[in-house]
Amino acid sequence: MSSTPIKKHPLRFHEDDRGIRYCDIFPLEQGDVNITLLYPGALSAWHRHQLQDDYQLCVHGSLKFGLCDKPASQGGAVQWVYSSLRSAKDGALFIPRGIWHGYYNFGNEVAIVLYWLTSKYNPDDEERMTVEEMGFSWERRAK
Repeated sequence: MSSTPIKKHPLRFHEDDRGIRYCDIFPLEQGDVNITLLYPGALSAWHRHQLQDDYQLCVHGSLKFGLCDKPASQGGAVQWVYSSLRSAKDGALFIPRGIWHGYYNFGNEVAIVLYWLTSKYNPDDEERMTVEEMGFSWERRAK
């Protein structure tokens, strides 16, 4: 074994009542690779960015993603995408800049989302809106 010291890349860590986020996992020059552990029943919505695109992939559990261009009161329509490990083979969900988005863990276990941001995270680039302001229900309806 060489005498080269073992190094670790420091990452950003955030925890709240929705789950845990591990951010900037790898030392990339551009963008961030992040992992979120979202607790059962937790909702992370609505927000959008003007400077970055997102690529998100559910690698454990089950999530309901919501994407829309504007609130319901302004004529917006939401596109719902259900995602799980089973659907991960279809590829990561692309969320272009300017699109409102979020996700809801409707399962009974922690859901894990792996995602890449095309630019380094910038808190000044995150615009938020409440569920009530957006006007879309996250309820999962049985067919």
